[in-house]
Amino acid sequence: MSTNTAALPKIPPSASAGGRWCAGFFLVGVLLGLPGSLLVTWQYHIEARPETIGLHFLALNLGYVCCVFGAQRVLHRSRPWAIGSVSAVLAAGSLFCLSLVAPPVADGWRMAALGLLGGAAGALLASLLYGLEPEFSASPGPVTNRASILFGSGCLVSTVAVAATYFTGWPPASTLILGAVGLPFAGLVPRDRLTKNEPDTMRRPDAPHESVKDLRSIAAVLFTLLLFFQFGNEWAIAGWLPFFLIHRLGTNPVWAICALTAYFGALILGRLIAQAVLPRLRHSSLMVAAMGTAAASCVSLSLTNTFAGAVTAVVIVGAAFALMFPFIGERLDDRFSYHPGFYSNASSIAISGAMCVPWLLGYMAAWSGLRYVMFVPAAGSIVVLILALLIVLEAHLMNANDQAKAPSGRSV
Repeated sequence: MSTNTAALPKIPPSASAGGRWCAGFFLVGVLLGLPGSLLVTWQYHIEARPETIGLHFLALNLGYVCCVFGAQRVLHRSRPWAIGSVSAVLAAGSLFCLSLVAPPVADGWRMAALGLLGGAAGALLASLLYGLEPEFSASPGPVTNRASILFGSGCLVSTVAVAATYFTGWPPASTLILGAVGLPFAGLVPRDRLTKNEPDTMRRPDAPHESVKDLRSIAAVLFTLLLFFQFGNEWAIAGWLPFFLIHRLGTNPVWAICALTAYFGALILGRLIAQAVLPRLRHSSLMVAAMGTAAASCVSLSLTNTFAGAVTAVVIVGAAFALMFPFIGERLDDRFSYHPGFYSNASSIAISGAMCVPWLLGYMAAWSGLRYVMFVPAAGSIVVLILALLIVLEAHLMNANDQAKAPSGRSV
């Protein structure tokens, strides 16, 4: 896979700077993890049609996609810390805007505010992938794992904030509290990477044809599809679990939001455990067990008639899904060199999957009812399993091909 890092100065990774950049993934998690619980505080579970709920996720996705590609173009002429700081301020502003458009304001204003929220998340994520270039180039796997845990932690915090303020009867309370999260990050962004005293030529822009070339390789296509379906699976549950529990089981809204916090907690804890377990186990067997368990648990969630059974199934699903990011991290170490443009494009496709699936599930829920919504991540888990095994197979074939070429004196 091609990379542009050769044109960059060799900047040694800084632990403190890298840690402050990684904190941005926490803020991205706060932004993107908010809608699933926030829509409940807006009382959408009472009167809103499923299609209308889905359109809110589409608005979030459109804002994200537009701003992430716009940020990439600006990053060719600007500094990552500048885009990161502006994005953090925009994130805080979008959360404050959500506080102003709570019902009875028209739905369109809330969709517009969610589009602004997605735009802040997209621009921030693009700046993080460029700002963390020294760390990703040195060890992409560990940085990816750390970023995924921080992202999940942000989702958990935003959901807990919504649950904690639900009984206040004032929906803007949670978004006002979370709005204060983005402002400190604007001042924490390190400015010791490509500072204004260094010439702009030190960073060569990611040419569009190079990103397209990267996306055409078999490994990159499989990797991107895996991210797309895995994020879609995770956000099918993150977006619709509270509504599913409320309508399917008659669960109290605050308990439904608490079930969502259990799901995010299982994702985080599972990823922490998986980092220690994955290197010691056979990957193909572990993936079959994890995705098979996730699919069975999603089916069980669709069929259960008790809240305790639903929470148990959700926790198992979260723990099973958690294994995928450490697996992806190891693949990054083995197969990919770091290319910010490619990673940004791949992550954009993944986030699009995360937000498009809840949007489409709105139409499915209107057509067939909420009971069958959870069958979608069950089917998606099988697709993820197939893609994960194909990635493992592709890696084995490439290694065998390299070994076959080595004795002939060719470069490998």
